[in-house]
Amino acid sequence: MGSGKSATGNSILCQPVFESKLGAQAVTRKCQRATGMWNGRSILVVDMPPIFETEAQDQELYENIGDCYLLSVPGPHVLLLVTQLGHFTEQEMVAMTRVKEVFGAGAERYMVILFTNKEDLEGGSLDEYVANTDNFRLRSLVRKCEWRYCAFNNWASGEEQREQLAQLMAMMEGLEGEHQGTFLTNELFFDERILQQMGVGTCGEGQKHYLDKVRLQVAKQKQDLKEAKRN
Repeated sequence: MGSGKSATGNSILCQPVFESKLGAQAVTRKCQRATGMWNGRSILVVDMPPIFETEAQDQELYENIGDCYLLSVPGPHVLLLVTQLGHFTEQEMVAMTRVKEVFGAGAERYMVILFTNKEDLEGGSLDEYVANTDNFRLRSLVRKCEWRYCAFNNWASGEEQREQLAQLMAMMEGLEGEHQGTFLTNELFFDERILQQMGVGTCGEGQKHYLDKVRLQVAKQKQDLKEAKRN
């Protein structure tokens, strides 16, 4: 479902670089990335299709996961789980599991929950909304993400847009400091750093070999999650 990921990317970059339309279905079909500036610092945003919202294990899924890896080398500092305010469902918990299958069990340590439709609070407190919600799944995920959350009005402009971006960036910089500047990484990210330095592209046999590595990495991380759950 369309949750406003592309519109949120545009709000973070303060420019309409990702296609975004109002609707029930996600617009983004392929991974894309774009850069912007915040207080003299370069920001890289990777906009992803809904690969965490499906159980399908088809060719397109692994191609999108592979693209996600390549576009975010050497690894993301922060993962944003974008969800609509007031529309948090079991699908978001499924997405959380999928994120760990794609990036590894430690992914939630790098995650921030970003609620869209902040305007629906009508000036109310996001903290009070989260504290008083009767949505057990939402409370559970907030705890797993160590209470890292914020909200965006993607129609905002001017000072309102700058203020909500400043709040997100402060949270992201705090998380980066907590991890001492390290990226969320794994063996596949390490391999891709070497491949990129060598100038090796992913086409033809190279692409097939790369997607095989992606499948193996995801399978390994799924198995690690199952073993951790059993233990």
